[in-house]
Amino acid sequence: MPFHRCAIRQEDGTLVAEEVHVALEETTREGVVEWHATITVTHLAGLVAGQKYRLVLDDGRSGEFLVRRNTYAGGMNRAVAIHGMGPLQ
Repeated sequence: MPFHRCAIRQEDGTLVAEEVHVALEETTREGVVEWHATITVTHLAGLVAGQKYRLVLDDGRSGEFLVRRNTYAGGMNRAVAIHGMGPLQ
């Protein structure tokens, strides 16, 4: 599972968080590339389950995602499970 740094933006482009660590998994099912990831953010990042955001990776790719789960990970951090909604390009 590749690790990246990324920025997270709301649908309107407003920056939510930057320099976020992300563990990214890309798979192909029935000819369609899907992706999901786990990101680690501080408790101050207002990521809400069921909301749609945009992930901008350090390699220049970006894509929309849906927050599936926002879980306490100890200390000040949260482990946030996300699911891609379309390709990373």
